[in-house]
Parts: sequence; structure tokens; C-alpha cells
Amino acid sequence: MKGLSLKSGLAAAALTLIAAVGVNLAPSAALAHGGVKLEQDECVLRIGPNTMHFIGYQRSGEEQEFCEDIAQTGPTVIALEAVSEELRDMAIGVRVIKDVGGEANEKGDLKAATVFFMEPKVYRNGIMTFEHDFKDAGHYVGIVTVRDDLGNEWTSRFPFTVGLYTFWGMIEYILYGVGFVALVVGMWLAIRAKANKAAQPADVTA
Repeated sequence: MKGLSLKSGLAAAALTLIAAVGVNLAPSAALAHGGVKLEQDECVLRIGPNTMHFIGYQRSGEEQEFCEDIAQTGPTVIALEAVSEELRDMAIGVRVIKDVGGEANEKGDLKAATVFFMEPKVYRNGIMTFEHDFKDAGHYVGIVTVRDDLGNEWTSRFPFTVGLYTFWGMIEYILYGVGFVALVVGMWLAIRAKANKAAQPADVTA
């Protein structure tokens, strides 16, 4: 009986450890890219001294929200919401390009690499929304530009993938799998220990 209790305790401890590891790794996955970061369960895009909320989702099948990497190709909606009050008076524009290996290569022929472009424009409600149909899986770069009425300009870049398995995505699935197995094993050991305890004859004292 002591052995089973010890096993149950170890299983519970392992499950707790896995849960803690999963919590710690999840933000790291979200922080892996450039401008977009997960902060307090919200996707935040930092651009110069200002911040914007970044929301993206796909309409195919179940609507899937994302911060960065897009699970599959197809129509994708992205919304940028100004958090900083200053941004509401600035023109906001966006360009999506295929990743050609860095800014130096982009300067060669930016138009050829561009798959979507929206000219900077002032949105009085502070929300810019656009939709693009990603037909090809691969690596992309999003470039968000804000410009004030004096001509000052700030740019934020964030690489992302479409329709590709990423390292952090695989880690997430592995953690889910390990956590599920640990949960099943822990429950099985607990049930077995309880059954053995119930089957054990009670001590008879004279």
C-alpha cells in the first residue's frame, strides 16, 4: 500500500510539474517573433513608442484566432486596434510580403514580394481591419506603418508562417499529449490504490 501511495503521489507531482512547464512555455512560444507579443492574454503590437492590439482569425471551419502563425491557408481577417490615444490621429497602413531573407533583399524589389498592401489612412475609431486570402503556405512578414500629420513615421515588422508546422506549435501539441497521458496514469493509479485499500481486510484486534 505504501508503494501505491508513493506512486500516486509521484504521478500527481509529475502532472503538476507538466502543467507548470506548459504554462511557462506557452508565453515563450508567443514571444518568439518580432513586433507581436502575447501580454495578459492579448496580442500586442509595439510600434515606436505606441501599442496596438492585434487580432487575427480564419473563417474556414471553426474560427481560429491567432497572434502570429496562421494554421492553414485561406481567407484570413486581421484587425489592428489602437491602444495608445496618439495612434487614433495617425495614418495606419499595412503591407504583407513573402519572406525573402531580410530587409536587404526586400529593398531589391519590394513590390514583387508584396502579397497585400493597404495605404496608410486615418481611422477615427482607431480600428483597421483587412482580409487577405493566403493561397500559398510559407513564411511571410507583416509590416505595419503609422504616420503622423508632420510626416514622422514608425514601422513594426513581424514574421509569421501560414500553413506550416512550427517548432513551438509542435511543442504545444507534445505538452498536451504528455499532460493527457500523465492525467490518465494519475487517475488510474488513484483508482487502483482506492480499490486495493477497499479490498484489504480490516485489522482485527483481540
